[in-house]
Amino acid sequence: MKVEFTSKEQVIFFMMTTSISLSHYDYKFISNMQSLSHDKKQITSGQAELFDRLLHKYKKQFATNGYAVDDIESLPWKCVVVPSLPKYTNANVDWDDSTNQMVIRVPFKKDFISKFRKEMSTYFPLDSFQDNTQMWVWNTERKRYESSPTTHALKLAYEILPQFFTTVYHNEIKNIIEQLESKTVKYKDPTLVLVDGQYTVVNSNAILDELLADVTLDNSAKCLYQISQFGIKIDKSIINDDPKLEFAANYITEVEVDAINDCCEWLVELGVNDLVLGRGTPEYRSHISKTESQSIGVFKECREAFANHNLRIHKSGDLFDLPEDDHNETTVKGVPVLVQFNSIVEPEQCHGDNRNGKIIIITNRRPVTIK
Repeated sequence: MKVEFTSKEQVIFFMMTTSISLSHYDYKFISNMQSLSHDKKQITSGQAELFDRLLHKYKKQFATNGYAVDDIESLPWKCVVVPSLPKYTNANVDWDDSTNQMVIRVPFKKDFISKFRKEMSTYFPLDSFQDNTQMWVWNTERKRYESSPTTHALKLAYEILPQFFTTVYHNEIKNIIEQLESKTVKYKDPTLVLVDGQYTVVNSNAILDELLADVTLDNSAKCLYQISQFGIKIDKSIINDDPKLEFAANYITEVEVDAINDCCEWLVELGVNDLVLGRGTPEYRSHISKTESQSIGVFKECREAFANHNLRIHKSGDLFDLPEDDHNETTVKGVPVLVQFNSIVEPEQCHGDNRNGKIIIITNRRPVTIK
């Protein structure tokens, strides 16, 4: 029997039943909303706005139960809705004297967490070998991100936080940001540029200079591929919208499955012989879903393209556990390239003994035909 809701508190109770299948994160939020609205009789405007957005996320399930989300959204709250304080809606970056750390406090936002983790795993710290660790670590007890005072950590926060929040800097951190923003810098990262007919890397450092000592800088795909492994960016005017140079210049790059043959040709030209299969590589099972079947189809298509271009594929364990005296055809020549069918990148894939020359993420944007 359909119940006619008269308040959003009733909708919360309904969402906690089996009638609506909530994700893990959403269930925690709705459960918390139930406690706040029922026990404390008070919620914030930010929580109310997020609740309304969640209603639309589960629009189809509400419709299945005979409810229109627009009608539910217009229902009143019985509890008091107070304005959210800026400190709970903004991203706040500060300095903690007691721990000698930079700290970030942000409201929960799943998209931000995913982006922040991904950027930390793909970022290349080059000024110091001691920086090759995760920069920002979540402190569960204090409910904040913490980091040692490094330029890389502050730069990452400065670039990512404003994409998701109004960002406020405090105390010493505020002074540093104001000083940096007062200076106009075209290139913030080590970048290959063309100046007066000469190729050079601006914003370099001692470690990079040593790595580049025997490298002839030019706009060839092989050069861009090589220096991309050092974390050096390429000025857009050098790439000039050339798809092959774009592919070579980016350490982590997406390749559409329809362009897999072009990708293979470029890999051969770059001198790549071996590919490592990474995240998302499908495994054969006797009973698979339609989605898994499509993934296997894409994988087979890629595998055929690899074979046609004499590119050898390995599982990571098979590749890195080879005996040192193994000189047969399975021996890897040079640095392998990681191919994965999932967009999540692990930090250890970028550094260390088992690093890769490039990480290729295979994407599939082919339209789905519904019969």
